[in-house]
Amino acid sequence: MWTSLAFAVVGAIHLMPIAPVFVPETLTRLYGITPGDTTLLVLLRHRALLLALVGILCLWAIWSAPVRQAALLAAAINVVGFLSFYALYGSPAGALRTIAVADLVALPPLAFAAWSTFGRA
Repeated sequence: MWTSLAFAVVGAIHLMPIAPVFVPETLTRLYGITPGDTTLLVLLRHRALLLALVGILCLWAIWSAPVRQAALLAAAINVVGFLSFYALYGSPAGALRTIAVADLVALPPLAFAAWSTFGRA
């Protein structure tokens, strides 16, 4: 039950920024930018789609134990990768800090899910 809850939390955090996939105007609210630059628009909408994929994989892992390793790998690469880049660029304020906080919130349930998936086998 706790492992499922951990995957649900990590999945929900990854699904939160899905809105730009369907409504590009939400990029202003989420990231503090205007969708005027086509290149940036494509990249950020694609980012939202990839995050949704990780979120869906984590939610799938709630019910399917064989999916858990892939879900953990995808979520860990995403969370640790973003936090690493965020730190590398001096931990900027604004919308990126909000994303960093969300990823920090995801770390404990992600670690628990990893421990319960790999550590108790």
